[in-house]
Amino acid sequence: MKQFYFLFILFIFAPTFLACEAQTVSQSAITPGLQNTTNSNSSKEEPEQIDSIFVDKDSLSFNCYDVVKLKKKVKLEYPPEMKSKPESVEVSYAVLKKKNKVLDTFDGVYFGAGNATDFGLFPFLGKGTKQLAVSQTIPRGGRHWVIDLSSEARVIFDSKDYGVGREEFNVIDIDKDGVYEISLPLTNFYMFENMSMAETPLPEIIFKYDKDARKYFPANPMFQDYLLAGIENEVKRLNPSNESNYLSNRLDIVLRYIYMGKEEVAWSFFDKEYKLPNKEEIKSKIKSTLKNENVYKYIYENRVS
Repeated sequence: MKQFYFLFILFIFAPTFLACEAQTVSQSAITPGLQNTTNSNSSKEEPEQIDSIFVDKDSLSFNCYDVVKLKKKVKLEYPPEMKSKPESVEVSYAVLKKKNKVLDTFDGVYFGAGNATDFGLFPFLGKGTKQLAVSQTIPRGGRHWVIDLSSEARVIFDSKDYGVGREEFNVIDIDKDGVYEISLPLTNFYMFENMSMAETPLPEIIFKYDKDARKYFPANPMFQDYLLAGIENEVKRLNPSNESNYLSNRLDIVLRYIYMGKEEVAWSFFDKEYKLPNKEEIKSKIKSTLKNENVYKYIYENRVS
């Protein structure tokens, strides 16, 4: 009788067990197409956007996990000078559940017109695997997560940890090891010295997966050839007698060297190429911004190489 009962239970629940397992063996068959951002006139490989993998539904099931998009209303803080202030704004967010139990919530990025929350599956860690990508974005801003669902749910990347990211979520396999690096812009220098957003440097930060720690970490110094490609020509093109973006052009190069771990080279370049009377003031402000910036602190505290 006990044997019959066991077989009955197995028959009833087998479809659920098999459905969970079936998804783990078919992952390599759905490597999605990416939107390549490469300039056709450039030989340098560029990161690719993964927005094409986001589902157009409010839920996604994978490996017995469920990701669900929800909505709520929040109150936002507005400047005192605003005469008309909406009482609340409807925003979206996502939750990760297993057996109807909420394991994690992906939330916190919104502005006056709301936000966008998207998710999908992408093989960040190579063929034969899929990880969950969640993006919550606003114009010129965003937060991006990667969650490994292979055994227990584990966040292996959160862009907020390092203050990086806008709307795009970009990947690239620079070292061709089959595992994607994550490429996101650093936005800490937005409006630096009253620059417009259009001219503000957005240093590219590359994150590499550490299989021992099971997490992505900043790794710019490991990809010197990629990140410094063409920088010598950019230096040669500087023309102090005829430049509309004088500070922006120099700050961009300084930051690329700094995040490569080449701080001495960066300041040597700055001292040579920045000729305006406020040189020391600008230098001090750059260093002050870097002092509280998490990618900078990680690279120089860990001496990534």
